[in-house]
Amino acid sequence: MPKDEVLKKFEERADKYREVKGLLQKYYIHDESSGEFGGIYIFDSRENLDAFRNSELAKSIGDTYKYLEPPTRKVFNVNLVLYDDGK
Repeated sequence: MPKDEVLKKFEERADKYREVKGLLQKYYIHDESSGEFGGIYIFDSRENLDAFRNSELAKSIGDTYKYLEPPTRKVFNVNLVLYDDGK
């Protein structure tokens, strides 16, 4: 999928992600060298991450972006936050 189409889909679907329970932040990323796109999701709990993964929104990602192969998925724990917003 061409870059401009992917960016348009990012914008079109952003409000849906704003409604995801426990999703604190989503970073939409692009690797210029490989052409790959992805997302970095920051959740408030593993339970909310798991609920998202089982949601219709998460299940629609592959069809929306026309994946040619399954994405790489990894879960990391945050050990230190450099900038704390005071919450």
